[in-house]
Amino acid sequence: MARQYEMGARSAGMQRTREVILDAAVELFAPAWFDEVTLADVAKRAGVSQQTVVNHFGSKLGLYLAGLQERYVPENRAVRGSAVPGDTVSIVDAALRDYEATGDSTIRTMALAGRVEELARVVEGGRTAHQEWVDHVFAPQVARRRGRSRERCLRLLRSVLDVRMWSQLRREEGLDVEETRAHLLALVEGVLAG
Repeated sequence: MARQYEMGARSAGMQRTREVILDAAVELFAPAWFDEVTLADVAKRAGVSQQTVVNHFGSKLGLYLAGLQERYVPENRAVRGSAVPGDTVSIVDAALRDYEATGDSTIRTMALAGRVEELARVVEGGRTAHQEWVDHVFAPQVARRRGRSRERCLRLLRSVLDVRMWSQLRREEGLDVEETRAHLLALVEGVLAG
């Protein structure tokens, strides 16, 4: 019985260490470029050795991908899941909340995708998820459209609510959140009216 308890406690301790490392990695990677963060930085922030980080994740890329899969993706799904299909305001608000939290790091990941094959797959998965989400939440508005008209409308909606549009409005144009929201709503309404 004592042996089972020891194994369970050891396993729980390893899981806690893994979570602390992931938390540290997310804190460091979120505001920085992938190339700017080292395993030593993550280990120091987590209060563990660099070898412990390697033992848990294998490499910096393994750690980065685990952070995306275990932290970013669930949060992204929860935020986007708050959008009510057919309710344009809730859809734009969900996209905006997502991008305000993750947009800059998403843009950086997209920029690195051309150099890091694994990130190219992540970006492609994100594109597919975005397309499926837009198609789902706007299904009521496009239900009467058929063929090319329907696909054109959905393609435009995907573009309007893409992270690159958010980045253009927020970072390039310097709009605040409310102005960005107003612009996105106007764009979405224009597409739906067309």
